[in-house]
Amino acid sequence: MRNLRTIIARLLVTGSILCLASPGYSQGTNLGAIRGAVSDPNGAVIPNAAVQVTDQATGISRDLTTDSEGNYEVAALKPGNYTVTVAAAGFKTTVKEVVVKGSDTVRADVKTEIGAPSETVSVSGAESGLIERDQPVLASTLNNRQLLEVPRDSRDIYEFLYLNPDITQGAGGDGTFKFIGAQSYGAAFSLDGQRSNGGIFGEPTQSQPSLETIGELTVLSKNFTAEYSGIANIRIETKRGTKDYHGSLFYNNKNSALAAWSVQDKNAQASFLATPDTPAFPEPFFNLNEAGGSVGGPVPFGGKKTFFLLSYERRWDLAPRQIRATNIPSTPLLSGDFTGIRNSSRPAVPAAVLPLLTAGELASNTLLVGTTRRFITIPQRLLNPIALGVMGYYPRTNPATPFSNANGRLVNFVRNIPGLLTRDLATLRVDHDFSNSDKFYAVYNYQIRNGNRSPVLNPFPAFGLLAQHQNNHTLSLSHTHLFSNAVVNELRGGFNYQFLFRRANQTERDFLTGVGFNPDEISAIGAVLGEDVLETGGHTAFTISPFLNIANGGRNTNRNLDQKLYTFGDTLSWNAGNHTLRFGADFVYNQAVDSFTANRGNPRGLVNYQPLANNFDAYARFLIGLPPTVVTYVGSTRRGDMNVSNWENGFFFQDNWQIHPKVTLNLGVRYEIITPFVDKDDLMINFDPNTSKNPGFQGRFIVPSEKAFPRLDPRFVNYGVVTAEEAGVGRGLVNTDKNNLAPRLGIAWRLSDRDVLRGGYGVYYPTSAAQGMRDALATNGFNQAVQKRGTQGLPGGINPRGITPFSGGTITLGDPTDFTALAANAIPSDLQSPRFEQFNVTYEREVGLNAALRVSYVGTRQHGLIGGIDLNMLPPSNIPFGVLNDEGDPCDLGEGDCVVSPGDAARRPFPRLGSFLASYGNIGRGKSHALQVEVNRRFARGLSFNASYTLLDQKSSGVDTGNSTLGGTIYNQFNPDNDLSLDSFVSRHRFISYGAFDLPFGKGRDFGNKIGSWADAVAGGWQLSWNMFAKSGTGFTPFWTCSNCDPIFPGNIGSEFTDAIGDFSGSGFRPRVIGDPYAGVSGDQFFNSAAFTVPTTGPDVFDNPDVAKRNFLVGPGTWGVNLGVRKFFRFTENTKLEIGADFNNVFNHPLQSPVATNEIGRLGEFFISLDPQRRPVILPEDIIPDADFGRTNLSFSQEGIDNRRSVRVKLRFTF
Repeated sequence: MRNLRTIIARLLVTGSILCLASPGYSQGTNLGAIRGAVSDPNGAVIPNAAVQVTDQATGISRDLTTDSEGNYEVAALKPGNYTVTVAAAGFKTTVKEVVVKGSDTVRADVKTEIGAPSETVSVSGAESGLIERDQPVLASTLNNRQLLEVPRDSRDIYEFLYLNPDITQGAGGDGTFKFIGAQSYGAAFSLDGQRSNGGIFGEPTQSQPSLETIGELTVLSKNFTAEYSGIANIRIETKRGTKDYHGSLFYNNKNSALAAWSVQDKNAQASFLATPDTPAFPEPFFNLNEAGGSVGGPVPFGGKKTFFLLSYERRWDLAPRQIRATNIPSTPLLSGDFTGIRNSSRPAVPAAVLPLLTAGELASNTLLVGTTRRFITIPQRLLNPIALGVMGYYPRTNPATPFSNANGRLVNFVRNIPGLLTRDLATLRVDHDFSNSDKFYAVYNYQIRNGNRSPVLNPFPAFGLLAQHQNNHTLSLSHTHLFSNAVVNELRGGFNYQFLFRRANQTERDFLTGVGFNPDEISAIGAVLGEDVLETGGHTAFTISPFLNIANGGRNTNRNLDQKLYTFGDTLSWNAGNHTLRFGADFVYNQAVDSFTANRGNPRGLVNYQPLANNFDAYARFLIGLPPTVVTYVGSTRRGDMNVSNWENGFFFQDNWQIHPKVTLNLGVRYEIITPFVDKDDLMINFDPNTSKNPGFQGRFIVPSEKAFPRLDPRFVNYGVVTAEEAGVGRGLVNTDKNNLAPRLGIAWRLSDRDVLRGGYGVYYPTSAAQGMRDALATNGFNQAVQKRGTQGLPGGINPRGITPFSGGTITLGDPTDFTALAANAIPSDLQSPRFEQFNVTYEREVGLNAALRVSYVGTRQHGLIGGIDLNMLPPSNIPFGVLNDEGDPCDLGEGDCVVSPGDAARRPFPRLGSFLASYGNIGRGKSHALQVEVNRRFARGLSFNASYTLLDQKSSGVDTGNSTLGGTIYNQFNPDNDLSLDSFVSRHRFISYGAFDLPFGKGRDFGNKIGSWADAVAGGWQLSWNMFAKSGTGFTPFWTCSNCDPIFPGNIGSEFTDAIGDFSGSGFRPRVIGDPYAGVSGDQFFNSAAFTVPTTGPDVFDNPDVAKRNFLVGPGTWGVNLGVRKFFRFTENTKLEIGADFNNVFNHPLQSPVATNEIGRLGEFFISLDPQRRPVILPEDIIPDADFGRTNLSFSQEGIDNRRSVRVKLRFTF
């Protein structure tokens, strides 16, 4: 009774803490269990047998007895090696070795022998844990030895995830993840039970310990029990200090002197032409150094109950950033020399400049092409000094370098810029046993990553590299209380911080000063853009030419990216006869700050000379300093950093019910409540298309509260704005999804002691990510663009000083009565989390020799995948759209005066608003079927290995572009299911293998055990290790870009939302397929461009049966092998020196499997023209094919394999 009261009291305390504690998210328990049955030689059960389970690391034991059916179970065991000792009257004492991995429940049945208890029988137990006997989960675990032995290209722990057959490479290439049967986000990552996801993208933060301190990396990839969240659950568990002192010291080096050149380096050298500033080819250079160590053991004066582990390591990564481009201008163009450009593309002499030319300049610097006088070269006296200052940011190359005579673009440009990034990692873990019933541990991880790596603006070396400053702090706490051997409670909590700041190496003021503006002119620009903008990192953007323009540098030129997570959770385990019950709750509090919102649009301004066709007219106007066509900046709606937070709450119940000695039934349910993200300053805005506020206006806008009104563009207010309270929604502008009930079922049938048939079904939901609301609700409604026409030109040259391109003019966009350019999104208030059904049927068998075989059918169904559509896109038709000018007359595409007329706007569902009225909802679906075969051998007699093969069929109509909760854009929004096709980033066939082999020669080995010390020092103690993958190609979508679409588009759809890929990369259209895309290809060409033609421009622009499907093309497959070679020198039993090398991509095989469609799928660009009926057409002369379509002459680092052979020299001392 007293024990019952104690349990009830503990539950009440736990419940109170669950209600009152600072919340967070526990990832379920990290503690495992050992379960088994004790029987006599005839198989009869032995009740009341004494069982002792001893932790070999600490020597601490727990004692219990078997129940009436001979069963025992020891819960709340930390990962590690254990000794199970069984004693019973009339039988010999049996000792069995058991390994507990992560939160596994390991079965350790003991069959005794008749004899005296004083006699001992040792059972190796080597194969216990090789197969999963009681649960439906598909899981894998790498221990510390494997993490240190397997030759990888990085010591980053998450690089090892690619060794799992259910995880492949994602949207960002090496270092990003795609989960088989799901999407590229939504997994739960934890570090010692502490959530380590980032709240913005749902990806793991950089919080991680040194490999020296990691005990296990566990991946629960399918059908895990109700304790765990996410579409997959990735868990890192640090090692513990032990009863003896142990430690390590290591040093690694990888440098360019020992590496082969990559394919792109060789290509760059082949096309290199010397210039005065670069007389020799810039050979690739890198040098990576890593050093550190660890020490652990009992804490002095800790009474043999307190243990510690401490580690520190530092990385110096000096590596070049290769800049490679085919669209930068030839050097003569930078100073107005158009000699190498064809006559039809040379710039027309502006009317304002023609009177300024002398007779000699007319004769020598211009020529007449038809009736148009065009420049051959612009006289130097007319060149504007500020324009030349801007052009100084373009790289100079040898004038003889080949370039296109149509657009002046170089055929190939390559340059290396060195960057240095350092990383410091430190970990401290302390474990303390207050008593046999109360155990506690705390783990603190700290990281600093500073340096320069990515270009501010690619491919412009003159802008330099972004500076990065990053700190990570992670604290994990766990307290375990044993009420009895049958009832255990674990309480967990902690936090995970990542502080990251990236900035350009100059401010806007620095940039303006550098290109030649004087202080008064800079002040005038600041009066328009905002004085504070002048002190932010970045620069003004310029659109000037048919070659690569100077963009604004993106969101990272002045960006805070901070993510905080506070965690709390509790799990109560109760072993009640044949039932093992676990129930509890998890919480997460996500908080994130992101300057992505503040950098939206062009806060530092855009000066647009608006190239209208494939010529240099606009560029000439810029070089002379004439007024731009239009300038764009952010007005009064300019907002600061997004500061958002949300809660994730999970409640679970799990019953592992042994319904028969050989059959275990798993019954669980999880209920998750994920609240919408809310902004601290209420700076969010949503569009409600179903309810209007003002007469004559379709729909209304919703903001969290009146706090948002000062930052709203006045046009929102004029259109109609209500607060969330008035609209009946919460501050997050969408309702909390309360439908996330996740039942989980499984059954395991132990056919014999060596094999099991098991399977399961479950529902899973992705973890949250703020990216969807950040882009759609907290960003796009703010920083509204203001456009001015008729402004002044660049000061100097033919113009007076004191003017600026932002001064004067008339606002043409931003007028309080003009709503067409308002940027806003519509997120349905009933948006729900995508739902994933997982199911598998698995047969596993121990095949002897410490090896096991797994064969699984794995299936998934995906529901409610998020995709985007444009509410104002018109169904394709032959009705012309956007073919008039402001006066209502037919427009001239060459003059760029086409506008959306009142009649055009009236055809839209929301006539007063423009296009790109994006709505992101639960549109897509998917399914997958996979056959997996895996062979795993645990380390024994010097050999361990794992090999797996996956045959996969995975299709989806959702768009996975690595944008987490934002999804992607649906190409054919009028028939989304038309794109149910090959999912992104997955391969039909994939094979993975890794392992280690101690060569059987030398002391302590099978051969040469008695050789002399000197002979052993040379020939003994060698180890080989390997890691390899081979996979077939992934899907790619062919596409064309339209260079002058807007407002006229193929199909007269009136929307620039169309994106052939779906990754927000810009307006693009899919081709029609007219041939075999794989016919007649050779060399580095994998797709045949002749198999495609431009899209139709009428009603069938989306539905034409010849239109290419998403991921229609399957790219080249690839494979790579890493090989490790090590020599061990053993000084004592516990002291040894290791010298070795990892040969990454040992065969120097080019990994020619591109990571993005943009790398290989762009067919080229086209320009729209109008036929006599004013309908869009694409003329043959307006098609510019991309010669690189279908070609890949690059090598990409993939799945932990380097893109060329490199050597990592390793030195390691352990004691």
